[in-house]
Amino acid sequence: MISLTKKDIVRGLVSLGLESGDKVLMHSSFVALGKVEGGPNTVIDALLEVLGEDGLLVMPTFSAGSPFNRKNAPTGLGVIPDAFWRLPGVVRSLHPSHSVAAMGPGAEDLIRDHEKAPTAYGEGTPYCKLAMGGGKVLLLGVDQDRNTTLHAAEAAAGAPYLKNIEGAYIDDNGDEVKIPIAAMAGPHRDFIGLDKLFREKGIMRIGRIGRAACRLMDGEAMLLAAIEALQKDPAAVLCNNPACWDCVRQRGQIKAARLLDECFTLAAVAGDISEDWEDVHRAILGEGISALELTAEEYERWSSDLTDAGISISAIRGGLKGNAAAKLAESLGVPFIVPASCEEDMAAAAKLPGRVIVENTGACSAVYKEAYNRDGMPEFAFNPAQFAAVGEKPFLRVFYRGTLRKHTVHFYLDDGLFNGTPTLPGQGNGEVKEIISMLRCRGYNGAITLRARSGGTAGFREAALAFWYLLDNM
Repeated sequence: MISLTKKDIVRGLVSLGLESGDKVLMHSSFVALGKVEGGPNTVIDALLEVLGEDGLLVMPTFSAGSPFNRKNAPTGLGVIPDAFWRLPGVVRSLHPSHSVAAMGPGAEDLIRDHEKAPTAYGEGTPYCKLAMGGGKVLLLGVDQDRNTTLHAAEAAAGAPYLKNIEGAYIDDNGDEVKIPIAAMAGPHRDFIGLDKLFREKGIMRIGRIGRAACRLMDGEAMLLAAIEALQKDPAAVLCNNPACWDCVRQRGQIKAARLLDECFTLAAVAGDISEDWEDVHRAILGEGISALELTAEEYERWSSDLTDAGISISAIRGGLKGNAAAKLAESLGVPFIVPASCEEDMAAAAKLPGRVIVENTGACSAVYKEAYNRDGMPEFAFNPAQFAAVGEKPFLRVFYRGTLRKHTVHFYLDDGLFNGTPTLPGQGNGEVKEIISMLRCRGYNGAITLRARSGGTAGFREAALAFWYLLDNM
């Protein structure tokens, strides 16, 4: 194998577009280059030669240890940055999670007060200062997933899945200092998917040095393009792999943030999804749902899991003979929902303990309207698919007329055809979009419970996708 020389690396950097006087932040993989004469220091020397006396070289130097000590903490980001921060004349920031090392004019200003910035990589940090100050970002043998500056775009766009943590560092007096770090990114991103965007916008040049594929980008244009992408789609840098729990969960956090603008609570029926708690938990969190409708048996099996996961109970489901289940609901302070298809059923439901809600099933609206014209009836759970199945138009002929609407405190996002065939929400005769729209107009603060009649996690995801389409197109 032919070894790369300093001259080879200089030639490659210049061909890529790096110039004298540039300010550049580099992420790197020494192994990707192949064999290099003189090791990591040859790469550093080549960079400094190209940048010249007026250039500024910056590298990330994160360390896994806590508290972080910039004087002696090695970085796990590769042998090049680990060699760089130790060189005479190099300064290193104090930030406990995302420190950088820098050499050249303006290095001290760049790293100053990094630890005082609200976030690790957003406004006021070396990453943002360099990108917005005419700097470039170099990826030497690594892809966009290593590009820390892209996290600054997430912070600037206010990505809902970012979290707040605490970090600790050793200051120059030897004292440990703990600081809050806002908008910290999670474990997985699909920054690789931004490559196409950067190429199309003409803000990235791609070349090869030795065996390493390299990318050089205008920092400001790159950052602004990523912010714009996230403003258009908050999930722009999350992958679509349903098996990637990190991104499924983070997409759910985006949806949960979206639901904060609504008065209603979005819930799901556990039994529609799975008999396995982990399947149920993953499915609802991926849709931003934190409330479940359960049977008494499901509650007994999963009560500790529900508490640990912070999942609330929107209702207990049961039958007219479920006196014990009704008492459980009463003890939990949640409603007990029972199906009713005739006046006798509703009368029986009214005698159950606690707060009872009747769900229409198998009867036309006239049966329920007649019952609810009398006092002493339980509250009402409106199921449009059940009205459609008996040939009625749930919105125009039932809900809009007002009698049942006035008593509705629970709405099932359950759709179907006039012949009783279940469909996804918005794809049947249940007129669910019209009903949801009216509920939103009147500040409805009850539960809207997503049903997945086809069953299973895949069926639930399909039903949820249909719901979000409806909501986004209102």
